[in-house]
Amino acid sequence: MRPDSEAVIESFNESLLIERHVSVTTRDSYRREILCFFSYLEEKELDFCSVSTAQLKDYLLFCSSQRKLTPRSLAKTITVLKVFYRFAQAERMVDIDPSETLPRNKLHQKLPVSINPDSVDAILNVIDTATDVGFRDRTMFELIYSCGLRVSECVNLKTSDYFREEKKIIVTGKGNKQRMIPVGKIAADFLNVYIDGVRERLIKQKNTKQMFLSENGKILDREAVWYRLKKYASLAGVESKVHTLRHSFATHLLRNGADLRSVQELLGHSDIRTTEIYTHVNSDDLQRVFNEKF
Repeated sequence: MRPDSEAVIESFNESLLIERHVSVTTRDSYRREILCFFSYLEEKELDFCSVSTAQLKDYLLFCSSQRKLTPRSLAKTITVLKVFYRFAQAERMVDIDPSETLPRNKLHQKLPVSINPDSVDAILNVIDTATDVGFRDRTMFELIYSCGLRVSECVNLKTSDYFREEKKIIVTGKGNKQRMIPVGKIAADFLNVYIDGVRERLIKQKNTKQMFLSENGKILDREAVWYRLKKYASLAGVESKVHTLRHSFATHLLRNGADLRSVQELLGHSDIRTTEIYTHVNSDDLQRVFNEKF
């Protein structure tokens, strides 16, 4: 790849973090997509500054046929191209935005999958809390469900983020936005015991501030958390992912009368329309019960 292309991509990356305040995960995802785009342009001997809308559509056809992108992934590619060309236009790299008239590729919005409270309990109760690792896992998943946490928010928690007396935690979400969330009694009880005893036995370096640690005293990564939930869900005979616990948290709150704005704040959604998806989940459940009964 040409050095000038690399400089443009790095400048775009910086703008994502500084100006758009996206997470590092989102930034990395956008970077990979733009790298693919620039590689395609180089192969076709095209310059991003002079690309037409028709040529962008050719690229999308290439993504669909050669990269085998699903409609959902293709929609994300279109989003990245639009963000990139808005950046390029703002930086006066291009006069006209060729992505402006690209279809927004609106898809039927996939509803979040949730499980009922009994299934959540089944997963949590199958965890062997007689071991330090098991107790840590139970604490971790109790907290994710009790507070509706994303996996990244959970693994990035520090001990100083927990306020024991108030039973609250400070969570750093997408775009480094912080929010205060109350912790349910059961999750708080597990968390207190974990901090006072289990974590002390897992910790290897006394200056480690992370809340949840591995058997070796290292910081847990997201993949480890995903794997462990999958294992417990399988043992419980429940189909669930870690994020399903977050979806279930929101769905159960709304089903029990919580107002939409409060749930939005707890989940850390910047747009209430994202939270409104959960009302469709409840509506679908109601319709299904109606159909079964009548």
